[in-house]
Amino acid sequence: MKKISIIIATYNAGQVLQRCLDSIRPQKTDEIELLIIDGNSKDNTMLIVNDNKDIIDYSISEPDKGIYDAWNKGIKAATGEWVEFLGADDMLLSDSLKFYLDYLAKNSDIKKYDVIFGKCWLVNEAGVKLVRMGEPYNWKQFKRYMNVSHGSGLHNRLLFDKIGYFSLDFRICADYEFLLRKKLNCKFVDKEILEMQTGGMSNSIAGLIDSYKVKQYRKSSPKIVNLFYLIKGVMGFYYKKMLKGF
Repeated sequence: MKKISIIIATYNAGQVLQRCLDSIRPQKTDEIELLIIDGNSKDNTMLIVNDNKDIIDYSISEPDKGIYDAWNKGIKAATGEWVEFLGADDMLLSDSLKFYLDYLAKNSDIKKYDVIFGKCWLVNEAGVKLVRMGEPYNWKQFKRYMNVSHGSGLHNRLLFDKIGYFSLDFRICADYEFLLRKKLNCKFVDKEILEMQTGGMSNSIAGLIDSYKVKQYRKSSPKIVNLFYLIKGVMGFYYKKMLKGF
């Protein structure tokens, strides 16, 4: 069994995937496995996968029902004690995997935790760092909005046995729904693990609406509170767009 499994879901990711793999390559060890779950891409994604077979332990390309369907396939194929989900346009920071391997080895009680969360940098297309994201897990706060950095997290393999896999009912925020199923035992590390590029669906009006639907479904907060955070998020989104226009 491996220590860490990294799962990357791809679909027509040819413009960004190599950059992501290049951030993993120098950190890859025998304790880490890398899985690529592709949704039958029509571009050069699989050519890139084939060119990097020396660091990719498992890959498949077939039609799927979106990123969460791909992640579920990856979980079933993974052998690691801990699972990390990366976007094809994410980039791991240079020492992040070594940091996590050392952290897992040094903490004898680490297996009692469901998830280990770190931090991430939100960057633009030019790679300029815009904002640092990720806060310590707080159940009361988390029920109102997702304030952790999911991409920088390591998920205990046993968590999927306890609460199941990702729901396919939510197209953008099924990761939030997954983490809302129960109060988790989380460990926070005050370290930046990766860079995440802006422009994803989670940073959109559709993402805000999907998050609202998740909270309504899970009844994590009163409806009026959920509406407040939806309106606040929409206003913040358009305010940022307005500022870019100046």
